[in-house]
Amino acid sequence: MENLSIIPVDSSNWRKVVALRPDKSQEAFIESNDMSLLESVFDTEHNWQCYGLFRKDTAVGFMMIGAENKTDRYIWLDRFMIDRSCQGEGLGGSFLKATIKYISGYFDVDEIVLSITRDNSGAKKFYEKHGFSDTGLIDPEFDEEIFTYKL
Repeated sequence: MENLSIIPVDSSNWRKVVALRPDKSQEAFIESNDMSLLESVFDTEHNWQCYGLFRKDTAVGFMMIGAENKTDRYIWLDRFMIDRSCQGEGLGGSFLKATIKYISGYFDVDEIVLSITRDNSGAKKFYEKHGFSDTGLIDPEFDEEIFTYKL
């Protein structure tokens, strides 16, 4: 897909990102983008970085990356979503590939880690289709299944 870009959320685009919503069936599985932006400001320990996913000049998705572990060489892809109005167009897969490339270019890590709510079978299939593997581990803080992508 052409004209896709990953842009840091800042004063010029945060309102566009906050307006994005997942499909109603996905709302229980992911925090809102406004909550994620607040977390990135106040949870300074993890150095969360928020990004808008844009097609041309239109915000179509959001992601949050952080909690980099320089010793074990991994980083968390903690949020990743495509707006409900743009789902089903292949944007999720295209942006996930772009995200993997972005992370490998900007962070000195060997692995991307994420967690998925146990009953979110759609997300599990999506990430596995794009090369993520179920580690069999559970994030004890949120009781979510941990998946990884080896760079």
